[in-house]
Amino acid sequence: MSTQIVTGDAVLLDVRPARVPTRMFSALVDLAVVALGNYGWVVVLGLFREGSNAQFGAVQLIGHILVSLTYPIATETLTRGRTLGAFALGLRVTRDDGGVIRFRHALIRWLTFWAFDFAVWTGLMGGLICAALNPHGKRLGDVLAGTIVIRTRAPRSPRPLPDVPDEFADWAGRLELGRIPADLLNAARHFVQRRENLLPHPRRTIAEDLAAKIYARTSPPPPHEMPPEDYLAVVVAERRRRETERVNRRQWVPTAEELPAGWR
Repeated sequence: MSTQIVTGDAVLLDVRPARVPTRMFSALVDLAVVALGNYGWVVVLGLFREGSNAQFGAVQLIGHILVSLTYPIATETLTRGRTLGAFALGLRVTRDDGGVIRFRHALIRWLTFWAFDFAVWTGLMGGLICAALNPHGKRLGDVLAGTIVIRTRAPRSPRPLPDVPDEFADWAGRLELGRIPADLLNAARHFVQRRENLLPHPRRTIAEDLAAKIYARTSPPPPHEMPPEDYLAVVVAERRRRETERVNRRQWVPTAEELPAGWR
């Protein structure tokens, strides 16, 4: 699932918000780093222990707070939105407009994380519940800071579109495709590229539905009856061929020999 964000320059970007399970595992990695840092602090502090138990406890508590806040805030600020957990799971924190987060964003996110999202009084589940209810998977820290966690790892590339078979080339060249909405063509293209990953029954149902909608908006009909999947493959392949030709015509630059005599 992807969403769209508008940058400060009014540019529309497609991003993929991180899902709740992915964010949960990323947080577990960061919590493990924090726990390791706190354990190291206790060990080091024990080697130089002096004074009363109250003083030792106060210094120990201050150290725990500093470790719990310094690690995530510093790493997110220095790496522009990535902790070790985010690196491991392929995530990044960005502003809602797609920009790079700053210190104040990281500060708000992690103060809220310990005060609400992962607080004892919320049963350590506040952030999980908030992210599950938010359409973009945001925990409260993201809502207050104006940030969103996105996935940075690219999905597997879809299969290339097939070429128009020679036996249907003449018919495909005469197809009227102007009445097909762009979203319907995009749906057909995605289906053709990813149909191998679908189960047989939904694959057949989706193919029949898309083919019926496109068939009603195109002419002339195919020379003979075609399976819905083959019909969709020919339509999207022909549309791609025409778009490629249109782009190539725009980029064409005549050579000196191709120019009229008066323009050479």
